[in-house]
Amino acid sequence: MSFDEAWTELAPAVRRSLERAYDSLVAGGLPVGSVLTDAHGDIVAEGRNRAYDPPGGADALQGTPLAHAEMNVLAAVRTDWDLSDCILWSTHEPCSMCAAAAAFTMVGAVRYVAPDPWAVAAGATSASSAGSPLGDPRWARVAGLLFVLGVADRVGPESPTVVGNPDLAGIALELLPAPTGGTLPDLIAPLWPRLSTT
Repeated sequence: MSFDEAWTELAPAVRRSLERAYDSLVAGGLPVGSVLTDAHGDIVAEGRNRAYDPPGGADALQGTPLAHAEMNVLAAVRTDWDLSDCILWSTHEPCSMCAAAAAFTMVGAVRYVAPDPWAVAAGATSASSAGSPLGDPRWARVAGLLFVLGVADRVGPESPTVVGNPDLAGIALELLPAPTGGTLPDLIAPLWPRLSTT
């Protein structure tokens, strides 16, 4: 399947999460994106990692260590919203802080596209059963590639996260420096054949 066909068939929540991760990459941050969907699958809140953005922006947590994509999504919902029928989507498996926030706010389900690249680099694989619901494993590689590229650009190619994800690091290092504009399809479409896991 071509990239254009796969992109068109991708669930809107996953597509928007990946777009928000790309927004983080372009802004020089950690490429993680997240959305919250209601019981009908409509996106009701969205966010991206803003931990490295300057304080004072649109997201209340911006410029703080709490400004993970999932936390920014949950900070955008009203206290009186019933989240029990909602799904929190993320490009990566939520960290313990974000998972606890989802549980505390009683989000109905959490779904993610790819494992946490830091956990992969550390050799810690997730025991979570919430995992990626996507049929095409290339989407997990897209999410992972964005993250590894962002870390390589921000921290350097010697970062343990880059070195610990060698299957993605080779492609990520070819893409340095990280893009400062364009769209996610602009970046990924030419790479799509290389992202196959078979």
